[in-house]
Amino acid sequence: MTKNTLIKVLGLAATVIGAGMSLVTDWVNEQKMEEKIEEKVNEALAKTDEEES
Repeated sequence: MTKNTLIKVLGLAATVIGAGMSLVTDWVNEQKMEEKIEEKVNEALAKTDEEES
Protein backbone atom coordinates (compact mmCIF):
# COMPACT_ATOMS: atom_id res chain seq x y z
CA MET A 1 0.00 0.00 0.00
CA THR A 2 1.46 3.32 -0.99
CA LYS A 3 1.67 6.29 1.30
CA ASN A 4 -0.87 8.20 -0.79
CA THR A 5 -3.41 5.37 -0.61
CA LEU A 6 -2.91 5.05 3.13
CA ILE A 7 -3.58 8.75 3.61
CA LYS A 8 -6.78 8.51 1.53
CA VAL A 9 -7.99 5.47 3.49
CA LEU A 10 -7.27 7.17 6.82
CA GLY A 11 -9.07 10.32 5.68
CA LEU A 12 -12.11 8.30 4.62
CA ALA A 13 -12.08 6.34 7.88
CA ALA A 14 -11.88 9.56 9.90
CA THR A 15 -14.84 10.98 7.96
CA VAL A 16 -16.95 7.87 8.50
CA ILE A 17 -16.07 7.70 12.20
CA GLY A 18 -16.82 11.41 12.62
CA ALA A 19 -20.21 11.06 10.95
CA GLY A 20 -21.00 8.01 13.08
CA MET A 21 -20.07 9.81 16.27
CA SER A 22 -22.23 12.76 15.27
CA LEU A 23 -25.22 10.46 14.79
CA VAL A 24 -24.60 8.76 18.13
CA THR A 25 -24.29 12.12 19.88
CA ASP A 26 -27.57 13.30 18.37
CA TRP A 27 -29.28 10.08 19.46
CA VAL A 28 -27.96 10.40 23.02
CA ASN A 29 -29.11 14.02 23.24
CA GLU A 30 -32.54 13.03 21.97
CA GLN A 31 -32.79 10.28 24.59
CA LYS A 32 -31.84 12.73 27.35
CA MET A 33 -34.48 15.18 26.14
CA GLU A 34 -37.14 12.48 26.06
CA GLU A 35 -36.20 11.44 29.59
CA LYS A 36 -36.54 15.04 30.82
CA ILE A 37 -39.89 15.43 29.08
CA GLU A 38 -41.19 12.19 30.58
CA GLU A 39 -40.03 13.28 34.04
CA LYS A 40 -41.81 16.62 33.75
CA VAL A 41 -45.00 14.99 32.47
CA ASN A 42 -44.97 12.53 35.37
CA GLU A 43 -44.44 15.39 37.83
CA ALA A 44 -47.35 17.32 36.32
CA LEU A 45 -49.61 14.26 36.44
CA ALA A 46 -48.64 13.58 40.06
CA LYS A 47 -49.38 17.20 40.96
CA THR A 48 -52.76 17.01 39.21
CA ASP A 49 -53.60 13.78 41.04
CA GLU A 50 -52.69 15.37 44.38
CA GLU A 51 -54.89 18.39 43.67
CA GLU A 52 -57.86 16.19 42.75
CA SER A 53 -57.56 14.14 45.96
